[in-house]
Amino acid sequence: MKRLARTLANALGFEVTRLTPRQRSLLAGNPALRYRHLVVADAIMGAGQITLAEARFLAELMRGLASPGPIVEIGTLFGWSTSVIVLAKDPERELITVDNYSWNPFGLPPALHEATTHAALADAIAGERVRVLATNAADFYAGYAGPPPALVFIDGDHSYEAIAADIRGSRQIRAQVICGHDYAPKIFPGIARAVDEAGGIARREGTLWVLASGAAR
Repeated sequence: MKRLARTLANALGFEVTRLTPRQRSLLAGNPALRYRHLVVADAIMGAGQITLAEARFLAELMRGLASPGPIVEIGTLFGWSTSVIVLAKDPERELITVDNYSWNPFGLPPALHEATTHAALADAIAGERVRVLATNAADFYAGYAGPPPALVFIDGDHSYEAIAADIRGSRQIRAQVICGHDYAPKIFPGIARAVDEAGGIARREGTLWVLASGAAR
């Protein structure tokens, strides 16, 4: 019967999805909710967010940068961590934030995702030396011709292969500090593996990590 129901739903253009325990609890308390409401709530609460402690730590890193190069962020999403960096950095220091807009937790089409992010960061782009690039991380590293970045913040693709490539790319452009988000071995084992293989963690706050060796070896 379940297989028949799933087949019929697919034929009608619907997708059958298993609810999480949290979603089931919310739905039980408010039957008027629809699945789209649950998905949006989960996206707002989870994806791309950093805790207050992580935000303070990230701001501390910005204020403690010793070299004069730009800051590079890999994985803009909607600019949540970008805004933390903007508030903490020297106004004269350039921030380059990179995203290919291939994924977002709301399922927005890439063009709308990019436009929404630009709108969210409009004042930073206009007056805080923020440059938003729509490109793949690999293409950014390959084409980068500026001075060695003072810091690269990695928070894009969370797979092992992508994080390892981001660390290699950051070293290739001679980043002085390499850090990132979501070091959580049970949730994102690929991030933990890539960071550990690249030298391990020098400092950590929550899931925000600083690589033990930043600049190219």
